[in-house]
Amino acid sequence: MWRILASAVLVIGIVGSALGADAVKIGVVMNLTGPWASIDGPAWNGIQLAIDQINAAGGILGQPIEAICIDTKADEAETVAAITRLAETEKVSAILGYCDTHWVLTGAPIAAEYGIPFITPGATHPRIPERTGAWLACFGDNAQAAAMAEYAYKVLGLRKVAVWVDTACDFSVAVCTYFEDTWKHLGGEVVYEDYFETNWTDFSALVSRLKAYQDEGKVDCVYIGAIPGNVGLIVKQLREGGVILPILGEDGFDTPLLVEVGGLYAEGVLFATHVSLDSPDPKVQEFVAAYTEKFGRRPENAFAALGYDAMMLVAEAIKVAGSADPAAIEEGLAQIKAFSGVTGTITYPEGSKVPDKSVAILIVIGGKFRTLTTFAPEYLPPPEIAK
Repeated sequence: MWRILASAVLVIGIVGSALGADAVKIGVVMNLTGPWASIDGPAWNGIQLAIDQINAAGGILGQPIEAICIDTKADEAETVAAITRLAETEKVSAILGYCDTHWVLTGAPIAAEYGIPFITPGATHPRIPERTGAWLACFGDNAQAAAMAEYAYKVLGLRKVAVWVDTACDFSVAVCTYFEDTWKHLGGEVVYEDYFETNWTDFSALVSRLKAYQDEGKVDCVYIGAIPGNVGLIVKQLREGGVILPILGEDGFDTPLLVEVGGLYAEGVLFATHVSLDSPDPKVQEFVAAYTEKFGRRPENAFAALGYDAMMLVAEAIKVAGSADPAAIEEGLAQIKAFSGVTGTITYPEGSKVPDKSVAILIVIGGKFRTLTTFAPEYLPPPEIAK
C-alpha cells in the first residue's frame, strides 16, 4: 500500500453537499496548473456541472454527491499524496482524474491499491486499463488516430506524411504509433519521423527539415503528437518557418491555446477530438447552455463534456449497482450499456474498460473550431502495438 503524507496537498474545490458522512464522496485529481490545465480545468468544470444537476434531481440513491478536487500541479509527488489523502482521509467512493495518459499511469495504480475505482475523463491510451485497472470515459488513441488518418487519406486525398513524435510523452508516442499503423494500412507512406520533447520551446530544427521535404515534394502533410501546452507554439513556428502543408493532430489540439498562441497560423489546422460542441444534437446543446449559464462562458473544449460524462457514468454505475461502495461501483461500470452521454453513446464491450465511441474531426476557421464530420473508423489498430 502507498503511504505518503498528504498534509501539504491543497484541496482546491469541494463541490456538492455539505452533509459530510451522508454524502457520496467522489475524489477528483486534476492538473489545474501547468501544461495540462487547459484540458483538466474544463474537465473539472464539467464534473461540477454534473454534480449540480445530480443533486438538484435528488442525488443518487437518496444521497447527495460531494466532490473533493485536488490540484496536483503536474507533479508526480503531488499526485501520489493527493490520491493517498482521498483514499485514507476523505474515504472517497471513486476517483475521477486527468485528461493525459502519463498522469493516469502515475495515479490510478495507487487508487487500485486501495480498491477504489479510477475513471479518467480524457486520458486516451487504450492500454490504461490493463496497466492500471482504470476506466476510460473517452475513446482510445487507436480510435482517434485511425479516424484522422482515414479522413486525411480518403477525404483529403493525402498520401505522404511526416510524423512528429514527443518522445517524452506516453500519449504522443502511442497516438503516433496508431496513426502510422493506420496510414500504412490504408496504403499511405510515412516518409519520416521527427522527434521533440514536451518542454521544448524551439522547434526550428524540425521545421527546417520538414520545409526541405516539402519544397522537394516528398511530403504532403504532417501529423503531430502534441499536448495542449505546446501545440499553439508548434503550429506558429511551422507557419512562420514557411511550412504550408496541412497540419493534422489529435485531441491535444482541442484547447483554446491552439488559437490563443497560434493566432492566424492556426487557421486550417485539422484534429480529431471527442465531440463537436457546435453539433445540433440536443444533448450537446443542452450541455453547452448549462455550462455557459454556470460558468459565464461556453465550454472551452470537448474535455469539459468528458468531465461531465465521466461524473454521470459514475452516478449511473451507483444506480445500477444499488450502492456507492467502491467495489459495487466497479461492478456497476462493467454493466453500462448504451449510456447516452454528451460525447456520444457509451458502451463497455464485454471485458473491456474502453468504450466504443465515434470520433469528431474539427478544423480551425476564423479562429473557431468547426466540425467536418463525426464517424467511427473502419480500421482500428490493435492496442498492443503501442507501448
